[in-house]
Amino acid sequence: MALYSENRQAAAQAVLFHAAVASRAGLNVTDVTCLALLDKEGPMTAGQLARRTGLSKGGAITAVIDRLEKGGFARRRRDAVDRRQVIVELVRDGAYAELQGIFERFSKAYTALIEEYTDAEIAVLLDFARRSNELVRSQTEEIRSR
Repeated sequence: MALYSENRQAAAQAVLFHAAVASRAGLNVTDVTCLALLDKEGPMTAGQLARRTGLSKGGAITAVIDRLEKGGFARRRRDAVDRRQVIVELVRDGAYAELQGIFERFSKAYTALIEEYTDAEIAVLLDFARRSNELVRSQTEEIRSR
């Protein structure tokens, strides 16, 4: 099972990469995960962020948002439609800009690697990645629901 072994190694390397990024920013991996979600999916409520990360809606997500806000990575704002809702959003021109630079360098290197493959090979890799991601997502959900 060489592929399984390499995939586990890739997952471990991804965790170490995110830990290094987090350490550089004075954050932890959970904080960086939340930043990545906000970057990919856009502003959301604390409750939505908690659900997406599996953190508790009360103290845990509040502590994350407090750290992100204190570090200048994110801010809270009232929803324009429902003033009771508080939205969390990235501050792209703040401390997050340095992290974006790190992720952009990684993205360029990753894109260069992908470009070494044919379209047919990429299609197989993409199918595997999607199915693998869904497997991990469903297994994570199963663990959380027990």
